[in-house]
Amino acid sequence: MSFSLILNDRAIPRSRVGELPNLPPAVAIVYPVEGGPFEVERVRTFGQRWFGGSRPCYVVDLSDHRRQANVTKTPLTCKDGGHRFQATIDVGFRVHDPAMVVARNVRDALTVVYGYLTDRVRLCAARFAITEAMAAQLAINQELDREIRLPEGVTIYYCKIQMEPDAAAARHIQELEEARRRARLGVHEHEARLGEARSEVEIEALRAAGRREREREERAALGSGPMDMERLLSEHLVRHPEDTAQALTLWGQVRAAEAAQHEIRDQRHAEMVKFLIERGVVREVDLPGLRKGVLGPGAAGTGVAGVLERPDAGTAPSFSTGTPPQLPDYSSAPASAQAGGPVQWGGSTPAVTSAPPSGLIPVYLVLDTSAAAAGCLTDLGNMLRSVQTVLASSPDVAAAVRLSVITYADGADVVLPLTEVSWRTGVPGLNTAPGCRYRPVLRRLRDLVPLETERLKEQVPRVLRPVVFFLAVAEAEDDTEWPQAHAELMAHTYHPHLVACGVGPGRVRAVQRLASRPELGVVAVEGADTAQSVVQFSVLVQQTLLHLGRSALAGRMELRLDCPQGLMPVPGEH
Repeated sequence: MSFSLILNDRAIPRSRVGELPNLPPAVAIVYPVEGGPFEVERVRTFGQRWFGGSRPCYVVDLSDHRRQANVTKTPLTCKDGGHRFQATIDVGFRVHDPAMVVARNVRDALTVVYGYLTDRVRLCAARFAITEAMAAQLAINQELDREIRLPEGVTIYYCKIQMEPDAAAARHIQELEEARRRARLGVHEHEARLGEARSEVEIEALRAAGRREREREERAALGSGPMDMERLLSEHLVRHPEDTAQALTLWGQVRAAEAAQHEIRDQRHAEMVKFLIERGVVREVDLPGLRKGVLGPGAAGTGVAGVLERPDAGTAPSFSTGTPPQLPDYSSAPASAQAGGPVQWGGSTPAVTSAPPSGLIPVYLVLDTSAAAAGCLTDLGNMLRSVQTVLASSPDVAAAVRLSVITYADGADVVLPLTEVSWRTGVPGLNTAPGCRYRPVLRRLRDLVPLETERLKEQVPRVLRPVVFFLAVAEAEDDTEWPQAHAELMAHTYHPHLVACGVGPGRVRAVQRLASRPELGVVAVEGADTAQSVVQFSVLVQQTLLHLGRSALAGRMELRLDCPQGLMPVPGEH
């Protein structure tokens, strides 16, 4: 659909202007002049007496026009080049130079206006990821929040653009979120299974230790002595007395077999001695000495066992009753041994652990939950979940950061004590409350920060100066009281770096007084939506936390603020 600002297709006499249908309230009569510029006559159509004249002229519409349209033909490709935004444009325009409209023959004003706007939207969309539709919308609306004069003689006096991912990109984002959710669930399930496995191993170890202890007690009760057949049989009968009859029968058979063996050896010994005497190897007079010196004192009852058996025969190892055989302690074995890898026993293999951070930094998030913040409570909760995701996804950074969350309205509540953030950290819920006073939360910080800093210094060798992110939405009701509490906090030896962010109207003065240094104060841009400003504060906190954690890992303190679009630094207080 086209929209012409020139109401007549060709030049008509001046006297016939009143015959044009549906004349707008304000028009311009443009007279072409050969060899010179156009002449313009501005008239009001209500109560206008149309004068005669035959000079040819064009009638140009000077009234305001509003149109709304969806950008469909121009692809709004995002930063990655693979996904697209869709945009709805609400625009108001009027003619500021009717002579230029006629000179350039602007028959379709929508082509001129939408052509300019879609080009600006396309360039802006290319700077943002597909998940940053709200940031892209804020950026383009800030850029177009002014009167724009086009060279065709048309002025754009109003423009609001709504941007969101198209259907394909929305499905892509939904699939990404679903994948992240499944990954988080998988981490929790994996940790649960690990816990169950460790519990089963510990229970089995306790049972085994109990069994070994009972065995030691039973052996102690049986008395000391070598672990021979009689000892084994006695231990068996202690545990299973019902087998006494069968055990005695078997033991009798064993003893009878041993006696038979002794008789066979004695007979063979006699035959061998007889053979030696007959062959003249030994004399009968030497036989007593042979029995005593070679066969040994027990030879009379054991045949030739002392001569024919190996020297180490019969010297089987025995076990003392009080010291049962020692089993290898696999609980202290290196990890490679338990996994089936090569092990060098007898040495010490240090456990593989991650190196501790060179510095530890306490961080406090102080959030306004007064009635003025009710509209952005959901965004504050999303901010806490985003901070958890950022830290849990970077375990090395999370190891160097301890995070606490404090909310304030009429009072102050610690909703998350100082802790190391991981996937298992519970995100606290937030609720609004009446009133808004700064003094209680500043006094709470004055009590907590020194105490918790000292506690951390007992655990790690180096603790860096704490950092406080203070979000101010509502105006403080105790404006004359809280500066004293702020001064007491900043006068302490462990005073923190205080980053102040104001997202409500007129927060510049409060931010200037709260921030510990002028460069640590930021406010939302003029006219920005409060909820959107909270989103930008979340981005600021996440970026600063990552930078703080990485600098703490290197053992140094680097606090630097990079304001995202929608926030800006405030000048220092004079």
